Amino acid sequence: MTPLDKLIGLTLNAMSVLRGGAAFERQMTALLTRTYTAAHLVATAERLGVSVDTLGGLSRAERADITQAVKEQLPYLATFAGVFATLSAAQIAQRLALYAASVRPFYYASRWGGWAIPPTLLPGNQECLGHCLCTISIADNGDGTGTLTRELGATDQSCAECLALAGEHEVKRRNYAAATI
Repeated sequence: MTPLDKLIGLTLNAMSVLRGGAAFERQMTALLTRTYTAAHLVATAERLGVSVDTLGGLSRAERADITQAVKEQLPYLATFAGVFATLSAAQIAQRLALYAASVRPFYYASRWGGWAIPPTLLPGNQECLGHCLCTISIADNGDGTGTLTRELGATDQSCAECLALAGEHEVKRRNYAAATI
C-alpha cells in the first residue's frame, strides 16, 4: 500500500464517524485541510527523498496552495451537507470516498511540483476520479524536459480517459529557462 493510499484510507476512516448536522460541514472542512496538508508533506518528503519528520513548517505559498485546494471542494461539500439527511448509508459512504480520494491530484502535483504537468495528466482528474488508481512518474532528461510515464492502476477495468492517457508524455521543468540564464 502506497503512502497516498494509506492517507486516503485513514481519511475515509476519520470521515466515516462524522454524522450530519450543523457541525458536519465544519468538521469535514477541517478534516480535508488536514488531509491535504498531510498529502503535501508526504509528497514533498518523497520528492526530496527524506522523512516527513525532517521537513520544516509550510511556507506561505504552500499554505495558500492547500487552502485553495480545499476551497475548491467547499461548494460540493455544502451541497453534500444539505442533502446528508436524505441519503442512505451506502450513498453517504460513496460520497465520503469521493472526498477522501479528492486529494489524489493534489498529491501528485505536490510530488512532482518542479514540473509543469498538464492537469489532465494528474491521476484523479479523469472521469473515474482516481478510482482507476493510476500513477505517474517522471524521468528527468537533464535539459529541462522530462518524460512523464502514466501507468494504469491495479484494477480490473480502467476508465476510457485513463486508458487513453496511459504511456509517456513529454513535460518541462517549471521556470527552467529562467534558472539557466
